[in-house]
Amino acid sequence: MTEELLPVSDFEIDSQQLTLNNKDNLTAKWKKFLRFVKNNVSTHIFRTWFIPLKPLKIENNELFVQVPSQFYCEWLDEHYYNLIKTGLVKFFDENIKLKYQVVIDKTQPEVSKLNIPSSQTLAQKKARINAIQKLNYNPNLVPNFTFDNFVVGDSNEFAYSTCLAVAKNPLNTRFNPLIIYGNTGLGKTHLLQAIGNFILENYPKVQVLYSTSENFANNFIEAIKNNSVNEFLQLYRNVDVLLIDDIQFFQNKGKIQDHFFHTFNTLHQAGKQIVLSSDKAPKELKDLDDRLLSRFQWGVHAYIEPPELETRIAITRKKIENEGMELPTEVIEYIAQNVVSNVREIEGVIVSLVAQVALGNKKPSIELVKDILRAKHIRTAKIITIDRIKSAVSHYFNVEPSELESKSRKKELVIPRQLAMYIAKELTNSTLETIGKHFGGRDHTTVLHSINITERNLLVDERLKSAYEYIIKKLI
Repeated sequence: MTEELLPVSDFEIDSQQLTLNNKDNLTAKWKKFLRFVKNNVSTHIFRTWFIPLKPLKIENNELFVQVPSQFYCEWLDEHYYNLIKTGLVKFFDENIKLKYQVVIDKTQPEVSKLNIPSSQTLAQKKARINAIQKLNYNPNLVPNFTFDNFVVGDSNEFAYSTCLAVAKNPLNTRFNPLIIYGNTGLGKTHLLQAIGNFILENYPKVQVLYSTSENFANNFIEAIKNNSVNEFLQLYRNVDVLLIDDIQFFQNKGKIQDHFFHTFNTLHQAGKQIVLSSDKAPKELKDLDDRLLSRFQWGVHAYIEPPELETRIAITRKKIENEGMELPTEVIEYIAQNVVSNVREIEGVIVSLVAQVALGNKKPSIELVKDILRAKHIRTAKIITIDRIKSAVSHYFNVEPSELESKSRKKELVIPRQLAMYIAKELTNSTLETIGKHFGGRDHTTVLHSINITERNLLVDERLKSAYEYIIKKLI
């Protein structure tokens, strides 16, 4: 069955970059390759690792692809080699080889200049350490924030991996600065602290300092009051690894931004590691000095999404184990299914549940969790299943759910059936095979074809788009 594809623009492919004589042919093959990848990985992974790739040319049976950094090459080879190889064989040639061409933004400093710490004599290093110790140096780390007890899923895998890479090689990493961003309660602080704890355990001579941006600002204000600005500067500018949380707090704070800018420059030029966190992507931060924003663009940005269901279940189970408590599987799954916004809310529900069981002599149950959610004003989430999707689509189009499973090729059934498959792929974690089983045992190729056709038609058919939006509102 012919595969329907989206326009090139939907994959952000810049056709002007193609140097092959038959640009259209390479573009068409690359679109098919991306379509194949998209349907075999999560949306987050697809956007993070495959959207930035740009096909350049084919020479001597070698496909040259532009990547934004050497790290991309290593990560793709380590984690997605088999998937990429399968796609290349399927859509290009059995013997084709992939060649990466790293193209670094010209506004960024050269990697070699970032990675080499400035040379220091033993005496200089000893003097620096003594200066820090005189200032009552405290790394400000919480011991239980470690990599071992951080639950990894698709939503945070990249952030976790880059943080671990920095921790393992704190004075010679390509990721400088490293900026972790995402909504509140998704684990940014945990990762920053995990970096510090790992370094302290494995590299005890490396000086690490964790601080929130608010504490940085308060320390600066206090230093002005006490006429101790030099001591303040010594503390922050002589460490080997600086971890600053919530940099969005620097917005609208001109003088403090200025001092942080110079602190950043001092550390960066000395080859020291800087790791920052933010609730927004750096480019979305308002009222921040352009000089700071430009510095933030030098490094690697890692986005943490709200955890998907499987990760929330794993997080809930881990938190319960840490509390030394056992819960029935259905209670764990209920918490994970209904507390969807962030990890901090999951933790709050678990703490309340432990208290109710231990102090209130209550039995852990779904009903008890419901009471806790109501008390915390957490609305229970609607659990979206393929059957619910079939029911919603059938109701909108005035057909029976069983008719969506039939072999009928009538237009009044084909369109809702294809739309239902498309929504199932979008709103559930089901594989193409699983979706096919819910629609009369159709194979994954048929499901993929239906998804592709619907995705294309939603761009041009206003009635279908209206139906889709109405159904989505009913389901979510």
